[in-house]
Amino acid sequence: MTYLCYAISYNRRHRRWGHLFQNRYKSIICDEDAYFTELVRYIHLNPLRAELVKNFAQLDRYRWCGHGALIGKVEIDWQDRDFVLKWFGKKEGEAKNAYRN
Repeated sequence: MTYLCYAISYNRRHRRWGHLFQNRYKSIICDEDAYFTELVRYIHLNPLRAELVKNFAQLDRYRWCGHGALIGKVEIDWQDRDFVLKWFGKKEGEAKNAYRN
């Protein structure tokens, strides 16, 4: 019941209606290689854009996004690092350079 009251008050305050998290998620099929690689870069650079980190050196060690795992500075067990890097190149060093560029 508390959630319902919060949703109602939030909707009134922001002149909205419906479920609290309605229309917040958008799923797009990623069916092109170029789109996938740019999407990976876009997502992993968000902490830099949001100024949560000041530079790439800090981003390399930032544990709350997948960038550090791709670069090899942070270990994230659930992230399939090799799968993502293969989209950027056949060899690891080549793939990391392509990803950074």
